[in-house]
Amino acid sequence: MSHIDRSTSAFRNFLWLLTGYIVLHLFIRLGMGGTLELDEAEQIILGQQLELGYNTQPPLYTWIQWLFFQLLGTGVFALALLKSLLLFSIYLFTWLIARQVIPNQRMALLASFSLCLIPSVAWESVRDLTHTVLVTAIASATFYTVFRIYQKRSLSGYVALGVLLACGMLAKYSFGLFAVSLLLSALSVREYRSLILNRRMLLSISIAILLFLPHLLWSIGHLEEIKTFIGGQVGEGREASYLSGVLIGFSSLAKNSAEFLILVWLVLTLIFPSAYKPLSAENECIHRALLARFLIAGGLACVVLILLFGTTQFQSRWFQPLLIFFPLYMLSRVETVGCSVRRETILRSVIVFFIVIVVVLRFAQFWLAPYIKRNANRMQYPSAELAEQLKQEGFTSGTIIGDSNLTAANIGLYFENSRILSPNTEFFIAAPRESSGQCLVVWKATRHDNMPGPQVEYLKGLGIDAQSKPYRYMTAPYRYSDSGEHRIGYVLLASESLCNKPL
Repeated sequence: MSHIDRSTSAFRNFLWLLTGYIVLHLFIRLGMGGTLELDEAEQIILGQQLELGYNTQPPLYTWIQWLFFQLLGTGVFALALLKSLLLFSIYLFTWLIARQVIPNQRMALLASFSLCLIPSVAWESVRDLTHTVLVTAIASATFYTVFRIYQKRSLSGYVALGVLLACGMLAKYSFGLFAVSLLLSALSVREYRSLILNRRMLLSISIAILLFLPHLLWSIGHLEEIKTFIGGQVGEGREASYLSGVLIGFSSLAKNSAEFLILVWLVLTLIFPSAYKPLSAENECIHRALLARFLIAGGLACVVLILLFGTTQFQSRWFQPLLIFFPLYMLSRVETVGCSVRRETILRSVIVFFIVIVVVLRFAQFWLAPYIKRNANRMQYPSAELAEQLKQEGFTSGTIIGDSNLTAANIGLYFENSRILSPNTEFFIAAPRESSGQCLVVWKATRHDNMPGPQVEYLKGLGIDAQSKPYRYMTAPYRYSDSGEHRIGYVLLASESLCNKPL
């Protein structure tokens, strides 16, 4: 078999395996029904229309989700399909990158599926993450594009790079950390330095700025809110002294980066201790050198955030675009020094084992949770049953205002063409509908009867009087559970115009 035939066969095998893995997760999510996770609920609300900005996260994910809603209808299938395609992209581009640094096709395939040993990718990204999944897919595509620019030196490569840089910043502001790390690592490798200093790089930068500019202008108008949100996320300025803040920041950095990598690092270290052998100069690969220096630059960038900007908090999922190439780098070293087929087989078995574990946990999250947990989880909320009761009480369509994204979206999902509002999306208020309808104010009342305070304030801001109306309640048993009921309170106003008052 020729080299081209082997390469084509490897690509075909990889696509079959990856497609099967992603489709399996897609079917599991669809089998869970129409109850939403947190990020899914947010997209149901924000995806009602296109805006330059929605909240403290950039808008690209919602723009794409809006398109999926237009093509497929607003629902779980559109949510799950977009997530599945993004996950597919992460694994695909990781494999394409691996082929550049790992000649052994079997090992390149294992490098891609080693992402299943990173909990943030294998579990959290599948379960509920949105913007992090998108920015990781874009980061993988960006890294691969840099490799292609080195190989082809084409103008189209620089154009694609500019588009990806803009998309990354429109996906998540922390993409800037990835871009800076990639820039510094490329400048540190002689062969890549000429690509960065090429005047065509100005074209990439210009494209990125032009595409990002409209949202940038919007974000300037909401700068204080965004700064407050980011400051709260990273713990900026919370410590009494600079030194204590630095110590806490380094502790958080070490803890969360270790949490992100511990499983894949432990597995690869135990199976391939040869990965730590020094490589001779003739075995060095410039693509692997770029990967190594990128990982180092990412760590140094986090250190700068601590020392200069007072960052004291990190979360493991934030490292996804920065550390996702770690297993690929490790396995490229393993392939260079050589390893036995037996050890490859062991790694393959470990990966399959953890894939099975994740699939079982996905089932347990919904179908088995009632038998092992006392409290019901979000995916067991009887949204469809409650929506059916609301229909029987007379609500057909109109404006739905919930006390949270979860309440509003889980109810709104079952009322086609309804306008959905929530206090949790304070930057975004969907435009009033032209058609006539009703107004439904609804809140979770499992523990307390009264309408929550934030919802009351939100309604006052909209000029809506719902407190003077009689409160009503309804319950439905949790799904896949023989104990416990979910209870909601609601106020039904006869005219949607009561909820469409101008701000």
